[in-house]
Amino acid sequence: MIERINISNFYSIREDVDVSFVASKDRQYSEDWIVEVGGVKLLKALLLYGSNGSGKTNVLWALDFLRRVVFKIPRDLDGEIRYKQFEFDPAYKDKDTSFDLFFFIGNTRYNYQLSLTPKYIRREEMRQYHNGNQSRRVFLREFDLSSGKNSVKFGPWVGLTTKEKQAIEEATTRVVSVLAAYSVRNIASELLSEIRDYFKYRFFKVYDLENADEEVAIALQHDSSLRALLIKMLESFHSNIVDVQVEEKIQPIPEEARKLLMQMNGKEIDKEEIAKFQTIRSFKTHYIHKTPFGEFKLEDGLQSEGTLAFIRCLTLFCKAIKGNWMLALDEFGAGMQAKSQNLLLNFFLKFSKEAQLIVATQSLGLLDNEQLRRDSIAIVSKDDIGQTSVNQGIVRKIHKNTKLRQAYLTGRFTTMDPNEPDIDLNSECKSIESLLFTTDKKGGCLLYTSPSPRDA
Repeated sequence: MIERINISNFYSIREDVDVSFVASKDRQYSEDWIVEVGGVKLLKALLLYGSNGSGKTNVLWALDFLRRVVFKIPRDLDGEIRYKQFEFDPAYKDKDTSFDLFFFIGNTRYNYQLSLTPKYIRREEMRQYHNGNQSRRVFLREFDLSSGKNSVKFGPWVGLTTKEKQAIEEATTRVVSVLAAYSVRNIASELLSEIRDYFKYRFFKVYDLENADEEVAIALQHDSSLRALLIKMLESFHSNIVDVQVEEKIQPIPEEARKLLMQMNGKEIDKEEIAKFQTIRSFKTHYIHKTPFGEFKLEDGLQSEGTLAFIRCLTLFCKAIKGNWMLALDEFGAGMQAKSQNLLLNFFLKFSKEAQLIVATQSLGLLDNEQLRRDSIAIVSKDDIGQTSVNQGIVRKIHKNTKLRQAYLTGRFTTMDPNEPDIDLNSECKSIESLLFTTDKKGGCLLYTSPSPRDA
């Protein structure tokens, strides 16, 4: 589980931004919301609220980016690490992007620090805590810019031989992390494998719900208990769906299509990847609806967007709970009624043991959840230079007897303006018309511009 993370110089995040899952001393609803790990009480879920463009999604992507840097080998070892530093301050082009993460594997606490630029990883260090606040080094990696070489040092207690240490150091290139380098060497270390697998399989991955249909189909295809649970949960809003069927198709890739892709892509590494693929898998999910006239099979494209959003979320929540994943969702609640949103959140909290959830949302419906803890809400905002900040103290100070929806609507979420977007269409009518239409008038009638070819 994650305790907290500090992020700087990543997309709209300029100065240090802290995101913490450490619970406050408030005991309200603690049974479902809080799990104690290694003596620290951690929240199972964190809700990021903020206006459009405030940087909520960038906070989620920072977590996903860290996950990928730690365990993945870049496709182009001679290229750059693909991300953006803070663009609105030229001075930050010369500063490192940094991450400072505290996390738990079981009851063991770790600290991972990473400093990098798009061109190279400058420094990374992993430390393990024991005997309270005492820590010991797992590894330290430092990049010498003048020589272009990395040095990697391991704690003697890690148990690697000199030859194994050298092999990992050689694979730790300019854009490759220590754990990623370890993964491509034929070396067995229980400790390093455990930490690598934590990032690879459990750490936060951002899911775009609208593009999660294939993952949902695969999960439903192979898990009958998940299908039964889905039907049971759909009954909560009087759905007549009584079964789910997943159809899988495996088709060979035509040689003509492969040749065309090879011609279109100039990178040799991409051509090698294309050459490996021989078939394409596709999935089609059908939902069986029961009516007085019988049972009818409809494909997912004929389901309502709200129903599909609920199914996607529930499936991902179940997978996260079973695997103790950390899950990041953007625009959670979009397309769903408030009852469905709160049912999903309460479901996750009730059955999660060590799974964690972080969502970006603007849902007022979630604020009506009677079991919502104040410390689970973080307010994300931007200042006049465009940098994102995260404040987890604003909502905690709101009195427990004050309804959170009312607090939001009356401006108590201080860095969020409940009146946005703030524009009076009546008073701005003339100026908007001048931008929307032509200003040429004949016979007192406002003329439209001629339609574009697309509209014709």
